[in-house]
Amino acid sequence: MSDQISVVGTVILMMIVDFKQMAVEFKKFFGLSSTQNFPALSIAENTLCQADTNFEFNVIADADWDCKESVQAYYKHRANLHEICIKESVYERARSGDRNALYSIAHEISHWGLINYFKLNLGLQEFERLDTVSKAVFMNIHENIADLLTSLLVFSEEELLKAQSAGDFDFGSCMGKDQISLALFYCQNHKVLAENFMKNIVPKIMAQNKQTELQRRIG
Repeated sequence: MSDQISVVGTVILMMIVDFKQMAVEFKKFFGLSSTQNFPALSIAENTLCQADTNFEFNVIADADWDCKESVQAYYKHRANLHEICIKESVYERARSGDRNALYSIAHEISHWGLINYFKLNLGLQEFERLDTVSKAVFMNIHENIADLLTSLLVFSEEELLKAQSAGDFDFGSCMGKDQISLALFYCQNHKVLAENFMKNIVPKIMAQNKQTELQRRIG
């Protein structure tokens, strides 16, 4: 149930937020042009530490890594600490240029950006008060949009669509099937999604607001 709600919530955000432009703005924040590669490790180790006084990038020894094996890195947000933690073996792979490890770091940077730069918190401040289902929905939506933003930071829309049409999709080394599907869905449909939001949802919201205002005046 929570997965289905998360999908709906993610699609609604796609209708409202221009993630393509968000990726351009985020790159600009780091002094990069829209066509430059995204140097995730350098940004995590240096740039973010300078941009955010509450930010820390921590490498944790494999022996002390207390997350499940599939988790390579994670972002933790607290009032006075914005922290990316990465498993030491994954960090060493990133230093060697491993695409999967670098993508994992870029994904955590996206979490930082969504919360701290774009202020897309989705109720983060009240997260601990949420019930179990709501927490799952929140986490899934945030993971989905972090995946989407990361895909658009690491690969251009043109790269994603060209690779798919050519049948030469070699991004599987750093992206899972769900991540690839989400990125392609957005690249292929973001204009239609935005148009449908403007044509269908906005008028309904405005009509509802007018009705509420009329009821207030009558009351």
